[in-house]
Amino acid sequence: MKPMLASFLYDFHMTGGPHFMFPLALLLLTNINLILFSIFSLIQKKVLPTKYLEAIKLIGILAAVFGSLGTMVGLMEAFDALEGMKEMLPFQVIMGGMKVAIITVIYGLFIFCVSMLAYIILKLSVKNSVV
Repeated sequence: MKPMLASFLYDFHMTGGPHFMFPLALLLLTNINLILFSIFSLIQKKVLPTKYLEAIKLIGILAAVFGSLGTMVGLMEAFDALEGMKEMLPFQVIMGGMKVAIITVIYGLFIFCVSMLAYIILKLSVKNSVV
């Protein structure tokens, strides 16, 4: 039996579409590594280059934009499929497709929020440790 969190994350990625969700997951993992590296550098009283802070911020922005792109592509595919249908679909089916389409933007914005929160905290920590 798979752990519940791992099963949920796998299903979440497969539902959102692996061609957009897995790159977003890589961006999240990259950002987590940069954040942890920055935190450990500050704990060890090392000088933290600003390029790491900027990388955290830019990766978060890239995740938000890439998630939005994934949503737009998903909506375009859904609208193309709806346009080609000969019969009327129930409203619930259409809304289910819309729900799936917005998963990538939610994930991208989550990564963006984590990145910006870490960026702000680390930026303030660097200013406080310098003074």
